[in-house]
Amino acid sequence: MTPLSLPTASVTPQKRPLRIAIIAHSLYPIAEPYAGGLEMITHLLCDKLVAAGHEVLLYAHADSQTEATLVPLLSRQEFETMVYPNEHESVAMGREEMYQYLTYQHALRDIIERDGRGEIDVVHNHSLHHIPMMMGQVFGKRFFTTFHTPIFPHLRLALLTLKLGTDTQFTSISTCQQKLFAEFVPSKVVYNGIDVDSFDAQLEAIDDEVYLWYGRICPEKGTHLAMQYCLAAGKRLIIAGPKSNAQYFEQHVAPLLLQDKQQGSDLLDYVGHKTKAEINCYLSQATAMLFTSTWDEPYGLILAESLACGTPVIGFDVGACAEIVTSETGIVVAKEDKAAFIKAFDNIKTISRAACRARAKLFCADTAMVDGYLDLYYQTLTPEQQSLSTAQKPSAATPKHLSSMPPPQATPSLDTLPQHAEG
Repeated sequence: MTPLSLPTASVTPQKRPLRIAIIAHSLYPIAEPYAGGLEMITHLLCDKLVAAGHEVLLYAHADSQTEATLVPLLSRQEFETMVYPNEHESVAMGREEMYQYLTYQHALRDIIERDGRGEIDVVHNHSLHHIPMMMGQVFGKRFFTTFHTPIFPHLRLALLTLKLGTDTQFTSISTCQQKLFAEFVPSKVVYNGIDVDSFDAQLEAIDDEVYLWYGRICPEKGTHLAMQYCLAAGKRLIIAGPKSNAQYFEQHVAPLLLQDKQQGSDLLDYVGHKTKAEINCYLSQATAMLFTSTWDEPYGLILAESLACGTPVIGFDVGACAEIVTSETGIVVAKEDKAAFIKAFDNIKTISRAACRARAKLFCADTAMVDGYLDLYYQTLTPEQQSLSTAQKPSAATPKHLSSMPPPQATPSLDTLPQHAEG
């Protein structure tokens, strides 16, 4: 009898670790307490990629804290040694604008040099600046830009050029964001994610009714609206976050705090800028988190974090809010609809806190974000380049804090500077 021939099992080659350069924005350190959601996402993505075995270079503020290899961006002291005191005027730029230009030109030069030595597989730009978007053309499809913000004027000027044709790739952090940029370039949606398991959740009903508002305190976040609604409804509100706009705080937030104090109602409590762990504590003990952004939030990390703590949301229907918060996890009302918002206070307690936590695990987990980006990264490589068995492994890990860039020259050639400033 002829023996049966069994099918040979196919073996999927193990994918090799990648060498990834990530460009952060230059304004704030990628460290806690985070200045905003972008800092948190950049920090989380880098650390998770490193934990998965990939080599990551993070181009960021020198005070950043990361498991990746930190390559400090050009410092202001270095910048001052590079340019004349009035050199920005000769190219019709503000001095801060020139600093941003040179910061990203300097970073991209280093990345290009490393790539020339075969040290980089892909580059991922989170900088919010148009210089990386333009200089990244040298990398073709291996260069990714993630859209985190509205279309700022300088971004729009870059997009007008890229609209004519580019091999670089783009991602959006929500469907709402994808639609916004579709006029210029196509993008794939990779939702932001959070480390859901790092948040402690309170899944039982909260006996003491108290609400939380947190985030950057600035006009577009609508801090004063949450305060007004709670004062009108007689609800206690804890406010947490950095004073990102001091003038707004003094003109719109401070007067409401004073009014509450003078009336003796003791409903409002501003507790300052808090760490992730402190916010977790406030959130898990809150009846609901109040989301009063008046602009189209591209994602809204505070929504995901609230759900991770088992805390339902009362929020405005702006940006991606309705993509994250479902009818089982919160109440979404029209923007600045005071009556509907106040009415939601009566109904929010019927929301299951367990359902909120489940939604966070299903939709907001960082694993989906990291896997989404990795899928896109690997797609830029051929199957042979992806394989651990046929491709050269990345070199051994380098120190956590380095820069191979040569010392800045005293005065760079004006040929390296933009000839004029837009806007």
